[in-house]
Amino acid sequence: MESNSFDFKWLIGIVRENFKLFLIVGFLSAIAGVVVSLPIFMTPKFKSTAVVYPANVGVYSEESQTEQMLQYFEASSIRDSIIEKFDLYNVYEIEEGSSNSRFYILEEYRDNVRVSKTKYESILLEVISEDPELASNIADEILLQVNLKYDMLMNTRFEGIVEAYEKQMNYQRVVIDSLESLIAKISTENDVLDYGSQTRELVRGYVDVLSRSGSSGINDDLQKLLTNTQEKGSLIKMLQNLSYMATVQHSELSAKYLENKVFHEADLQFTDVIVEPEIADKKFWPVRWLVLVIVVVSSLLFTLVGILLFKKA
Repeated sequence: MESNSFDFKWLIGIVRENFKLFLIVGFLSAIAGVVVSLPIFMTPKFKSTAVVYPANVGVYSEESQTEQMLQYFEASSIRDSIIEKFDLYNVYEIEEGSSNSRFYILEEYRDNVRVSKTKYESILLEVISEDPELASNIADEILLQVNLKYDMLMNTRFEGIVEAYEKQMNYQRVVIDSLESLIAKISTENDVLDYGSQTRELVRGYVDVLSRSGSSGINDDLQKLLTNTQEKGSLIKMLQNLSYMATVQHSELSAKYLENKVFHEADLQFTDVIVEPEIADKKFWPVRWLVLVIVVVSSLLFTLVGILLFKKA
């Protein structure tokens, strides 16, 4: 503890002994910091920022909607589209097609286009460029591309679902038509119209004839009609039940078909933009006071190290 105190006092003593030197170095480094931070040496960079929330987005797995949307912002197809549309090879002064040019353009893109999730489950998009208008345009284009990509994928997904439901509906329609045709054929050939009511009336008539005339009063037509109703009526009833169930299934399929068709044909937006990208009127980098502090502090430390080395020599 005493040694540390002694060392600290010793350093303070060195600074006091060389106060004028430190003052001169600090003054000159401050001037150097101001000069270095001038636009001629450090080209100003501007930042355009957007904050968005995902909207109308389904979830594939345990990822949140925000985490899922982040993957779209980082999609290689969107990145390559931005690089091509804004000629970023030329902007970043990289010779396209040269050795490692792909590596360098991707590094520049990652450094200047940043996407992250905020603590409020929104997505923060930051685009940095020497041209404030270019930064804003790139941010706008990324938001547009994300919407278009998600819209394309959603349309493709719902198109397949809609087609599947449509095939099932057509199949059920064929089943219903076949059952109705079969019911009509059996009913016509056997004079069986309504199994339930017709059976009641035939039994009532049969009993009435028996009570008045006995079995001799029952003619062949009545006996045939009663026999046909007994033999074919239950079959028709079964077919009618099958037709009813097929109709119910067709109605359920139609409801799901229409629900998915709405999503397939709807013009949806998949991002709610809370903060629109704007053309920055103030530079993002360099921060002159920070450059000044770094240069001055570094110069003073180097001066102190130099004095210490000189004293030990």
